[in-house]
Amino acid sequence: MDEPAVRAVERVIADMRGRLAQSLTVDDMARVALFSKFHFSRVFHRHTGVSPARFLSTLRLAEAKRLLATTTLKVTDISARVGYRSPGTFSARFKTCVGASPTQYRESTRGQR
Repeated sequence: MDEPAVRAVERVIADMRGRLAQSLTVDDMARVALFSKFHFSRVFHRHTGVSPARFLSTLRLAEAKRLLATTTLKVTDISARVGYRSPGTFSARFKTCVGASPTQYRESTRGQR
């Protein structure tokens, strides 16, 4: 992949990390990359192996896992910090992806702190 495309994808990933709590659409990401939405989606997938939405979801869940393991923040607060408007949706998605509810995950990491 050419260097400008790589830099654009890296710029978008940095933007994603800085804006986990905000609603981000593929249009928003494409604007950061300075590409059309369709070109951006192709380039991003080619560079990362996943769609922009899947990558963002993975970042959000990784940050949620970190917060659950290292803080005493409420699950509702964590869900908002990682971009979910509904704590119920966050909990359901977390359980589907991680295999445990946020509370179960937190409890399983207690001895590892």
